[in-house]
Amino acid sequence: MSSGPEWGASFASAPTSAMNYYDQIMVPRLFDPWAELLLDELGPRVGQTALDIACGPGTVTRRVAQRVGSTGRVTGCDLSPAMLELARAKGSPGTSAPIEYVECAAEALAIPDNTVDLATCQQGLQFFPNRPAAVAEMRRVLRPGGRIGVAVWSDIEDCPPFAALATALGDVFGRETVDTYRSGPWGFDDPVLLLNLFEDGGFTNVRVQTRELPVIFEGGPTQLMLTLRAAAVATKVSELDGSELSKLVSAIEEATRPITSDGAIRSFATSHILTANVSRH
Repeated sequence: MSSGPEWGASFASAPTSAMNYYDQIMVPRLFDPWAELLLDELGPRVGQTALDIACGPGTVTRRVAQRVGSTGRVTGCDLSPAMLELARAKGSPGTSAPIEYVECAAEALAIPDNTVDLATCQQGLQFFPNRPAAVAEMRRVLRPGGRIGVAVWSDIEDCPPFAALATALGDVFGRETVDTYRSGPWGFDDPVLLLNLFEDGGFTNVRVQTRELPVIFEGGPTQLMLTLRAAAVATKVSELDGSELSKLVSAIEEATRPITSDGAIRSFATSHILTANVSRH
């Protein structure tokens, strides 16, 4: 069975064309609203230094830059050159903090010790090969009194559009491909394990909330299917012949029927939101 780290490797090696689907479809419908929620929980302040880990196309990075303002400083880091290319192309609003993008792994952050007031990681932790090492790096770069905010998806069944995609993939490819798909973004869905990971990593005031937000794919099953181009199963999907592809399209339409109305998929997604502090002592 594949695992989250293998998804991470597929992101790291993905071409910009594949990440464009992620950026154009997933970001506005999922990651933009969740970024606002994460930052609301974390409470950035003007003038702070912030680090966005596994920044992707800069979704949280640019928003935290707006919140800390022109007197703050922000760094976004990611292992994927394609993601960083997309992020750099977007720039940042004129009233925001300057943003520097750095290519590095979460387990080896290219950031000096004790230099960050605020760190974020939206939907990246589940992909890291060595989560304790990544948490240790987060702890290392944060100053005493610093704060961390992390989001990971809950169980795929609590994210119905993607549970439907998993069902459709099973109809066409079988169990192994379903396991590959399910074990990625939804592969670290236990809030107790999440809390323990950060407590064991030396963080204090660790709190995990489970939150739900609506998600709409106005383009319906066809638009949802395009998200597979940025998934670890993308190669398998691209290799389907015409009849097999038609079978997959039909399977997705059938699986999403309960959450489709007037041609649009209308549902929700659920995520665990962790906040924690670094002790001042």
